[in-house]
Amino acid sequence: MQGRLGFSASKSLKFLGVSVSLEDGLVLDELRNQPFPEAAPSLYCILSGYAEAKLVPETSKLISFRQLSGGHAYYGAFVRRAVQPIERVFGSKPEMLVEAAKLFGGSQMRLGDYSVKIYSLPLVSVHVVLWSKSPEFPASANMLFDSSVSRYLTTEQVAMLGEFTSLRLRHAHEVLGI
Repeated sequence: MQGRLGFSASKSLKFLGVSVSLEDGLVLDELRNQPFPEAAPSLYCILSGYAEAKLVPETSKLISFRQLSGGHAYYGAFVRRAVQPIERVFGSKPEMLVEAAKLFGGSQMRLGDYSVKIYSLPLVSVHVVLWSKSPEFPASANMLFDSSVSRYLTTEQVAMLGEFTSLRLRHAHEVLGI
């Protein structure tokens, strides 16, 4: 993938504050400046699908995980593993979601109370929408994808990417000390 699908022609693939060496496969967490070997299996799986993709433009049509082929069957697990951790960490301070996303080049959007668009892979955008905790309601979140995502990744790989994106936002929260 070196020099393809939005990656630079360097000796490593960089996304979401991680660097995957093309020479030895080692994963480095650049955000926390430490090795990140536990991420390797998921990242290799995600990247194996992405490597087979052909370049397609974004559609600007947002879809939920449930709308992906077979996504409804895994939706509950996806929410528990990718969405609910965002609610727990950012629900009482939703403005911090925007600050955390900025560490990955994310930009603020106008959905929910707070929302961000992050390119979790160079050509795959993930949109995190958060509604603040209030006295009447707990915090609520959602994760949306550009509909072109299914041209880059399988539904299982999208689930893994969503979960990894959620994890990285939580890591950013820790690094920012918020």
